[in-house]
Amino acid sequence: MSDRTTQPRDRYFSSDGLKLHYVEWGNPDHDSLILVHGNRDHSRSWDFFVEALLAQTYHPLHIAALDLRGHGDSQWPPPERGYRHEDFLIDLKGLARHLEKDSFTLVGHSLGGSMVMLFAACFPAQVKKLVLIEATGPYARAETDVPELLARWLDGSGAETENSCYPTVAEAAKAIQKRFPQIPEAAAVHMVRFGSRITGKGLAWKYDPRMRFHSFSSFSESQIKAFIQRIDCPTLLVYGGDGDFMKSPRASRMGFFKNGTLVEIPGSGHHVPHEKPEELVKIVGLILIA
Repeated sequence: MSDRTTQPRDRYFSSDGLKLHYVEWGNPDHDSLILVHGNRDHSRSWDFFVEALLAQTYHPLHIAALDLRGHGDSQWPPPERGYRHEDFLIDLKGLARHLEKDSFTLVGHSLGGSMVMLFAACFPAQVKKLVLIEATGPYARAETDVPELLARWLDGSGAETENSCYPTVAEAAKAIQKRFPQIPEAAAVHMVRFGSRITGKGLAWKYDPRMRFHSFSSFSESQIKAFIQRIDCPTLLVYGGDGDFMKSPRASRMGFFKNGTLVEIPGSGHHVPHEKPEELVKIVGLILIA
């Protein structure tokens, strides 16, 4: 593969009235691998994973890493619009249309994992293979939770909230590592470099601060199970051995996947793509060449 195709290329498309950003590697004529980041993260956090993947000898790939709305270099929706799971699925469907691919492989981390799971359930014929990293779908909502969620959305909670600002890249990276100590310094610095913008108060995160608030989406546990049971493609369920995911109620859903394989990555916490990209590539490579 030439240098041109191994370098990340910024791309944009329009969906749902928003200008959305994604990063592309490889030749678009090849099989596509779509990567979707987690909450308050961005597309360039996949760089270390992609670099390790392209260094392997797998068949040629086209890779597209999406910035969900309100993240990275994608546009924020207006204040009257929220960040529901349905909205993120519109972004993912918009990218699929833009790429003009009949089918592809999906890889998602955390929030992104929940979104690609829901997408694969909605459009099983479009998804060849699925990789869910620290994810088995969104948190379920009890019926009694819905009125308060709706009230917060109607009240515009978080619309006026400002993101934290930092004087330097190093300070911002330290803030990431304070919350997620297993993320290496180089990865944290990289996350800041592509995930922040310069303001009069210092470096501020690019993501919409409303992303700190719970989604208005309200799927029940039985509805999420119904989504999972529509998925027929080979599915890798990846989790960090040093994280808390397996203690989560969502871990019990792993048995619902018809064609699922559970894989632990030792020494990793929640942010597997950031903490153990080479180990993750070895696992993902197995499903890509199968």
